[in-house]
Amino acid sequence: MKKNISSILVVLFVLLLTNSCIEEFSPGTLSFEDAIVIEATVTNELKQQKILISRTFKFEEKFIAETNAKVLITSSTNEEFNFVESEPGVYLSLIPFRAENNKEYKLFVTTASNKKYVSNSIKLTESSSTIENVYAKRELDSEGVEGIGIYLDSFDATGNSVYYGYEFEETYRIIAPSWTSEEIVIISEEPLNLEIRRRQQEERVCYSTSLSNGRLLTNTRQLLEDKVSEFPIKFIPIDDIALSSRYSLLVKQYTQSQNTYEYIRILNEFSSVENLLSQIQTGFINGNIFNIEDENELVVGFFEVSSITEKRLFFNREEFIEEPFQWACSSIFYTPNEVVSRVRNNRVKFISEGVDENDRTVYEVVPRICGDCTRLGDNIKPDFWEN
Repeated sequence: MKKNISSILVVLFVLLLTNSCIEEFSPGTLSFEDAIVIEATVTNELKQQKILISRTFKFEEKFIAETNAKVLITSSTNEEFNFVESEPGVYLSLIPFRAENNKEYKLFVTTASNKKYVSNSIKLTESSSTIENVYAKRELDSEGVEGIGIYLDSFDATGNSVYYGYEFEETYRIIAPSWTSEEIVIISEEPLNLEIRRRQQEERVCYSTSLSNGRLLTNTRQLLEDKVSEFPIKFIPIDDIALSSRYSLLVKQYTQSQNTYEYIRILNEFSSVENLLSQIQTGFINGNIFNIEDENELVVGFFEVSSITEKRLFFNREEFIEEPFQWACSSIFYTPNEVVSRVRNNRVKFISEGVDENDRTVYEVVPRICGDCTRLGDNIKPDFWEN
């Protein structure tokens, strides 16, 4: 839920504030109303919990953080958890804590302009569901694209979980295909003096990490047992760089209340291009956060207290795909005068030094992306990584 709300706010309020059918979608001319957005999920993980607070924004505007707010969560056993702003609009709890069973939690937000907001009291969703398996298989998607599909199975023997949400974090290894241990260093440009030296940092092997956008939903209320089978988490095309070497996916399963499930489901529907551009009857999405002093103020957001379980998957490209990843990495030769600006702007990486048919010094180079993995990722190996 932490990303899907912001991703649709550009157009959501245009739709929500209209109580008749939309005749034509023209974002540059439709009316707009400012509102606070509070995205708050507390889980049973022991960690610094995070709350995001922003304002709605138009197509032509950037994300608008709500800064300098006071954020507090209380429990029915008189615990208080204060939050501090770690970056604009992002609030982290001062101490790590986890939501516990048989307690109710309430969120309080006071903005810099002294507007006060409070949530309903929410209990942690109790869950015995576990992720049994996260697995990958080579397949074709609905459009005939070849790639790797990632799926999940989970089960709750008690039958009490029912409403599920999934978020994921993907990490993949990048190995620069044309890496060498040396690089061109500019000693001076007037007069021009270039040297070949050993590289000073790791640029051969890197790791790239990204988070899912929004939350995938499913439920088991129509099934005979509380079992999720072959639920599709992600599809990766075979020519995606994420599949160039080794890939990992961490899946988080949220056991949600029915109210949370329905709220996110509606948000997901609004974020669909088909729905945003279609003739739809709209009305305000009811959340569970309110202005204490003005019950008529529109507030976007939901305070969620959910149980989480997670499981990580690793696999190498060759486990599913025989052909090596195809890089576009042709090398080219430059004279010192030709290469200097490209080195200065970090556009190329060194392969070798030689002379051409005119007995001039030339440098063989490749595009930076081929010889320097930091163009695509971080050169620090994650703590969780397994080779």
